[in-house]
Amino acid sequence: MKMVKAEGLSYAYTRLTETDHGTEEKKITALEQVDIEIEKGEFIVVLGHNGSGKSTFAKHINALLQPTGGTLWVKGMDTRQEEKVWDIRQTAGMVFQNPDNQLVATVVEEDIAFGPENMGIEPKEIRRRVDDALATVRMSEFAAYTPSKLSGGQKQRIAIAGVLAMKPDCIVLDEPTAMLDPVGRKEVMETIERLNREEGITIILITHYMDEAVRGDRVYVIDDGHLVMQGHPKEIFAQVETLKGYGLDVPQVTETAYLLRKEGIDLPGDILTIEEMVGALCQLKSAI
Repeated sequence: MKMVKAEGLSYAYTRLTETDHGTEEKKITALEQVDIEIEKGEFIVVLGHNGSGKSTFAKHINALLQPTGGTLWVKGMDTRQEEKVWDIRQTAGMVFQNPDNQLVATVVEEDIAFGPENMGIEPKEIRRRVDDALATVRMSEFAAYTPSKLSGGQKQRIAIAGVLAMKPDCIVLDEPTAMLDPVGRKEVMETIERLNREEGITIILITHYMDEAVRGDRVYVIDDGHLVMQGHPKEIFAQVETLKGYGLDVPQVTETAYLLRKEGIDLPGDILTIEEMVGALCQLKSAI
């Protein structure tokens, strides 16, 4: 059974706009005929320019939005079935861009306990889940802190812990590092990778940072509501001109290698990291 499967997934809505002739309705298609399959335990990255539809796709996985066409299943559950919504949200937790919008309590451990309490879990089990979640994101020493006293990266890790306490099989993260400084970004990405690698949690990361995207098992690119590219990061980022045509950048080291190839230097087209670049240049030097 796939963790997430979309067949012909489409989503359209009506936007009201004011014109000189009054209020007009305009139909907006945010997703159109998207087919995606995600296996349990994968680290998936979804890329796209602002307004491409990537966040709309993310919200469908958590049943915050329901398809206006096609179907999306989470672990076999159809997100259009109202009676399945609660189970879907327990299976696929979601972390948003701004952690302040996800933290609801005045004490860290109380915030993490909020979800399990609403699930009707007994107090002893809630205590265990809170402690385990804090330990997993390496924030145990901050259990009694007020969230407002934490850094952006720490707040986001607490938001992740709150999702973990609900024991999800999958976590969808919608640009979780967009509002963080480099230190906060590093903390959050290390946490995400550890959850995937050590806990086996399926990760679906929506991001516009290319250095984050290279860490995934597979990359999907959405442009104007359509799925336009999919593959391993090396396959995707080797297509520099295509990505630029979709308004996306590539990792800085990949861009450098691309420019050097244009100057006639024989470098591989799928370089993603500094280590790979150094290795390729050393091989080139030894061949001279």
